Amino acid sequence: MICILVSISFWLLMSLSKEYTITANFPVNYVNLPEDKVIANQLPRTFDIEIKSSGFNLMMYKFKRHRETLLINIQGAKPLRSKNNFYLNTASTIDKIAAQFNSQIRVLKIVPDTLFFNFNKKVTKAVPVKANIAISCDHQYQQTDSIKLTPTFIKISGAADIINKIDYVETVPVNFKNVDKPLSLKLNILTTQALKQVDLSQTTVKATVNVKKYTEASIELPVEVENLPAGFGLKTFPDKITVKYNVAFDDYGKINALQFRAVVDYAKIESGNNKLKVHLVQFPQEVRSIKINPEKIEYIIRK
Repeated sequence: MICILVSISFWLLMSLSKEYTITANFPVNYVNLPEDKVIANQLPRTFDIEIKSSGFNLMMYKFKRHRETLLINIQGAKPLRSKNNFYLNTASTIDKIAAQFNSQIRVLKIVPDTLFFNFNKKVTKAVPVKANIAISCDHQYQQTDSIKLTPTFIKISGAADIINKIDYVETVPVNFKNVDKPLSLKLNILTTQALKQVDLSQTTVKATVNVKKYTEASIELPVEVENLPAGFGLKTFPDKITVKYNVAFDDYGKINALQFRAVVDYAKIESGNNKLKVHLVQFPQEVRSIKINPEKIEYIIRK
């Protein structure tokens, strides 16, 4: 058994020391694009490269699942007769591609042998960012205002025909439950098929969600009369209403009756109807979920 193992080892060493030729598939990235142009057509994402070297050197390329990305320089692309169309013979770049391999690796052939480029003018515009956040707050907690994004706009650059179809971008959907404190989030921009074809000034935004604990409160207000003609008086029954509202604990002490104003409109009187609707025309911005009781009140007109 020992002799067999030694024999196999010697045979393997001798075999791997010989030169072989293999074809391996490599991912590619295109570099040195014109700054004011974008590539409008789809280009190959991988190349089949025929390489030659000893068995030892080729083993890593033969069995490695994730191969390094090769850089394809398109600076030498030549124009075709049709406008904005260019071509590149990959054989002309074989030396630059070979330089990206181990010095003992020889590059023999590249497939595809020719690349065709359609260049479009590069345009840039700013588009708004929409937050895609679902939030449900814990008991007694509420979101105090709209979600704040930083930045609210990002720049996208690419071919004009694609850019003109993009009016906004949105964040990757996220969902938060039982929230009981403010949130500060880093959100990724959702990559759509259209966005894959353009460049973004940034791929993440910051979101701030203000959440506070709320309590219910109430206050009594006198009812005022608007559009009352000269020489007339209007008596309401009752002459005061109750306003119920929700307010954050932090703002509870800031609220008082002088910040509210409830009115009925004399001009809204209808024949045969002895009630007027009460309107709350002034209230603090800190309060929400406002309810008026009663919503309609009776009245008597005096001359």
